[in-house]
Amino acid sequence: MIGELVSHYRIVSKIGQGGMGVVYHARDEVLQRDVALKVVGESATAAKLSHEHLLHEARAASALSHPNICTIHEVGEFKGELYMVMELVEGKSLRELIGRDGLAMEIVVRYAVQIAAALAHAHSRNIVHHDLKSANILVTPQGLVKVLDFGLARQLPQVSADAATISMAPVESAGTVMGTLFYMAPEVLRGQMGDHRSDLWALGIVIYEAASGQLPFRGTTGMAVGSAILHEPPSPLPERIPPGLRGIIQRCLAKEPAQRYQQAAEIQAALEAVQSSSMVPRGQPEQRGPLTTLHRGIRHLRVKNGDVLLMVGTIKGVFLLRSNRERRRWEVAGPYFPGHSIYALAYDGRAGRHRLWAATHTFWGTYLRSSDDFGKAWMNPAEASLKFPTETGAVLNNIWQICLGRAEEPDVLYCGAEPAALFESRDGGETWSLVRGLFDHPHRARWVPGNGGLTLHTIAPDPSDKGRMYVGISSGGVYGTEDGGHNWRALNRGIRVVFQPERYPEFGQCVHKFVLHPARPERLFLQNHWGLYRSDDSGESWVDIANGVPSDFGFAIVMHPHNPDCVYILPVESDEFRCAPEGRLRVYRTRNAGASWEPLMRGLPQKGAYETVLRDAMTADSLDPHGLYFGTRSGQLYGSSDEGKSWKRILEGLPAVVCVKSAVIGEPRAGRRSKSHRAPPGRSGAKPAEKKRKKGQGKRR
Repeated sequence: MIGELVSHYRIVSKIGQGGMGVVYHARDEVLQRDVALKVVGESATAAKLSHEHLLHEARAASALSHPNICTIHEVGEFKGELYMVMELVEGKSLRELIGRDGLAMEIVVRYAVQIAAALAHAHSRNIVHHDLKSANILVTPQGLVKVLDFGLARQLPQVSADAATISMAPVESAGTVMGTLFYMAPEVLRGQMGDHRSDLWALGIVIYEAASGQLPFRGTTGMAVGSAILHEPPSPLPERIPPGLRGIIQRCLAKEPAQRYQQAAEIQAALEAVQSSSMVPRGQPEQRGPLTTLHRGIRHLRVKNGDVLLMVGTIKGVFLLRSNRERRRWEVAGPYFPGHSIYALAYDGRAGRHRLWAATHTFWGTYLRSSDDFGKAWMNPAEASLKFPTETGAVLNNIWQICLGRAEEPDVLYCGAEPAALFESRDGGETWSLVRGLFDHPHRARWVPGNGGLTLHTIAPDPSDKGRMYVGISSGGVYGTEDGGHNWRALNRGIRVVFQPERYPEFGQCVHKFVLHPARPERLFLQNHWGLYRSDDSGESWVDIANGVPSDFGFAIVMHPHNPDCVYILPVESDEFRCAPEGRLRVYRTRNAGASWEPLMRGLPQKGAYETVLRDAMTADSLDPHGLYFGTRSGQLYGSSDEGKSWKRILEGLPAVVCVKSAVIGEPRAGRRSKSHRAPPGRSGAKPAEKKRKKGQGKRR
């Protein structure tokens, strides 16, 4: 066809040939510009793929306008053949650029962000690619990515799958059909029509291929490749691939579409989060070991002994605040890990450490990270350090709690996870193991996830008994162990359930948070999904202590660091309206173990303050008088340096706050024993009282 006219396009030369047809370099003799002209081959216009269908798809794709999508200028027919006229892109296909060992990580992420952006644009206009692969992604000499053939293979994957999955022929002899097979999502191979999530699977394959130089699912025949895609995990990635990028790939390659990302924009955001941090190996690049994340352009804190440190976790990163013991002015640093949701934080000052712990969560996974210099550098494991054993079939969704072990066990830490599980480390966080006694509990199969999922969110070791520990599970209830985690019992007698026919079941309570004081560890205070409770017998039974509060629904509950009779809560209106009652932001305090409550509100907004404070978004420091701090879903951070008598707003305009932790640097951990407040064993310090509920509250339930 060289030299011929197709409509008003003069064919100059042949560029290449693929499954959809032949691509030519052509000259538009009307507009005087060079274009790419694709003539669709006869095999693509068989009965199953009519001209009408291809014309419809091509015209829809021609409406896309995005810098990372190859623009279609015109679609038509000439002498019975379908042709498409596209912008002529100078460059090479991504497949040609990928070497044996893959591309540099910086380049991989740069290209992947652009591909994800192209998919996000197309998907927002209900156009699915259906045949994304490295061969139809072009890269210009300037590094600009152009994705080809959007929407033009809507029915091709199913046809290819039918041919490929029954083939016993070697892969090398299978041509373009087999090339497509390597990128097919499991649901397509099962005969289902793929949707936009099938594109996200293919994107995961492309990123894997670019990062490693290999394809994740391999085999010598089509049947072997198809079986690997359907049933096998992807081949392990090289250890040099950063945890963030590794997590993105793993989530893209979830076998079930519902477990993948649901939008290409989510992948784009996750990739941009990887770009936002500079990740460099410690030591030589070829050495194995942890990675260090350096956050550039951030003014870090200078923390000294005696300072008060606040760690604020938001849905977009960590903020650190420092003040002296007066707590009048605060220096702020951050955000660390921008774009990551930080639901769990901890400060470990045991054994002379100054270690911060943060559980960073994005769409591409959850990682436990630490810093020994107050955030200047963060150490990351080569891969996720918390993971479920393969035989459990469980996948870590999030880390909801980081808990230090007892003072006499400075290398012990615990993490609470989703799905509900307890992990333990006995080497300072280097390695973690699943506490099987709880994970294999016979009740587990009947635990029902709450609105926030099936989470283990509260961990409370008994400082006076090395074998005793309590955990809180939504919606499982309180469980306790007396033998270091080998055996567990439900400890929910007296805790009411409002969303089940049985009001007082053995388990199934939606516990929001509970606390204990080291000076009286047999007493626990609990904030439930409707209900405030106290136990005076190590959780064996619970009594209602919601006496005079505007609502007994809430999330946060904080223990006074020195007084085991004093607890703070922050009620919300109801499970339907999870905001401060009447728009009045008030902290409530009991100083008699729940016999009565008093509001603390001076300095807090008392009009139009429809705020929500989550379970870990309130904390107390260990000074005397101690400080109280809480953050809201609207991004406000409040503090008090006089035990809640007066408040001031420390920060505003933050992303939604989900976790606030405090520490006094260089002092023993908050919650040390206080003999002056310790009551004799077996005495409650307050008599149980009947609940006084807010007027009309019963109707809401």
